[in-house]
Amino acid sequence: MKKYILYLLVICLIIPSLSFAQERNSQLAYRYFRDKEFEAASSIFNELYQTTQSRTYYTYYITCLLKLENYSEAEKSVKKEIRKHPDDRLFQIELGYIYKESGDADKANKQYNKTIYNIIPNKREYISVANALRAKREFELAIKTYKKGRLALKENHLFHFEIANIYLYQRNFKLMVDEYMMALSVSPEKLQQIQSQLQSTLSQDINSDLDQILKTNLISQVQSNKNNLVYKELLLWYYTQKKQFELAFSLAQSIDLLKNNGGEKLIQLAKTSSNNKDYITAQKCYEVVIQGNNLKLYGIAQIGNLENKHLYLEAKPDTQLKDWETLYQDYATYFDNLKNINQSIYTLIRFTHLSAFKLNKIDKAKAQLKTALENRNIRSGDKANIKLELANINLLENKKWDAILLYSQIETGNKNNPIGYEAKLQKAKVSYYLGEFDWAKAQLDVLKGSTSKLIANDALDLSQLIADNTTLDSTYSAMKYFAKADFLIFQNKTDSAKIMLNDFFEAFPGHSLSDEVHYRLYEIDNSKHLYTEAIKELGIIIKEHPYENLAAKSLFKQALLLELQNRIKESDANYKKIIIDYPESIYSVKAREKYARIRNKITN
Repeated sequence: MKKYILYLLVICLIIPSLSFAQERNSQLAYRYFRDKEFEAASSIFNELYQTTQSRTYYTYYITCLLKLENYSEAEKSVKKEIRKHPDDRLFQIELGYIYKESGDADKANKQYNKTIYNIIPNKREYISVANALRAKREFELAIKTYKKGRLALKENHLFHFEIANIYLYQRNFKLMVDEYMMALSVSPEKLQQIQSQLQSTLSQDINSDLDQILKTNLISQVQSNKNNLVYKELLLWYYTQKKQFELAFSLAQSIDLLKNNGGEKLIQLAKTSSNNKDYITAQKCYEVVIQGNNLKLYGIAQIGNLENKHLYLEAKPDTQLKDWETLYQDYATYFDNLKNINQSIYTLIRFTHLSAFKLNKIDKAKAQLKTALENRNIRSGDKANIKLELANINLLENKKWDAILLYSQIETGNKNNPIGYEAKLQKAKVSYYLGEFDWAKAQLDVLKGSTSKLIANDALDLSQLIADNTTLDSTYSAMKYFAKADFLIFQNKTDSAKIMLNDFFEAFPGHSLSDEVHYRLYEIDNSKHLYTEAIKELGIIIKEHPYENLAAKSLFKQALLLELQNRIKESDANYKKIIIDYPESIYSVKAREKYARIRNKITN
């Protein structure tokens, strides 16, 4: 018994020391290999392999011999391993590689093909051999191995992704797409996986080599396999990726009809189209679903359609008051027929905002919001959003203290979440409008760390505006004047605001706020579709304040207006100026995209 215990103690002492020695030798071997001292490295790697039988050490050992051009020793070593492991195809692949490196391509190909021919019909074996060939950059032989595996195993669905990946590496997009199409024909459940692969490839397809191949193939598959929905779904996905929403519309409608799902694809397409500012296609999608009267999707389509129309009018450069009145009636009809207000709180807020801020129907809007607040079934989070809109309308009416009270209630009841941060931001803005700049800035500086990027950016911008324009003015007189004009803009009293802003230059000549005043004047003119005046205001900033923060932004905004007026050369010059003079600006990337697009149009 004592001898046995002594034996165990000795073993316990020896094993750690051997492990430490192997680790030390391994590090030494890799260092020799990195330093291209292949003679020394080969000896240690061989010793490590003999001790551990690790394939990694053996691969490095053979690589060292090939670097030393000691082909005979490499061949001798691999053949020895093949005799010891006759069923291990990887050693056989290694032998073929040695022949190729030695310059005997014919012998290498014979060895490779012999190995492929002798594979035991087993999926894992085919994958193992094909991977080994890929590692040796024998791509055609790897493909041959996969295809042989399909035939031998009588499973035509196998290895499509593996083969497609090889074609992708070779940039043979035609054959890659063919493999994906064959994969879909036998395994339609692979659609999302194929979409993911194609999305990644398309994003890296700088020369658009894949684009036309994929489109042509998909159209052909849809026409040839009219009863196979998976090709239609992939073509729909392709059109959506390329933002060709009008082409996607008929496909989505066709898929919905064939699947009898009430319009699910159309709803998805509508949301994507609207998010990408194709409001016309989105409206067509929603209207088809509404006409279909599907119980599950009817309400979703109604809400989506109202929101899409709202976004369209906000984006349209020539929206008139009558357009907002028409939308108001659409909202009113929707709510007249609505049974459960809980389903449409966001839509209610959009409706009341339109009522109050666009059409001055303030009492009606407030009454609707207060009625909703009295509903016991409405969730607390939704009530906070309703209160926020009610506070905004109070501020619109110049009831600043009523607004502050509601903002404070929301902030207190929703700490550390977006609605609480939004209320805090709005409360800080009220302090700004009141001329309480120190207090406003203190609140804004806290919000600069908000988890919401939009709120954090708004807080940063207003905090910076206050900091930049109050340092040299102890009375804050110019800033108070500017804040009053800002409040008039918030109240949609743009004519009064414009008078105040134009008088600013006489009241405070040469003040640091001058560029901000011109920018506010641009925003007012732009909202009234007075584009010539808007371009002029931006031009003053560009010319007289080229080193201020607003310079690059003004160049970009002016370029957009020039494009709108089809003054392409002038807008082109603006984008070029941003790229050259303001490369660090956030508008530089956008300008590059616009500049490239305009250049392509001019060239074509």
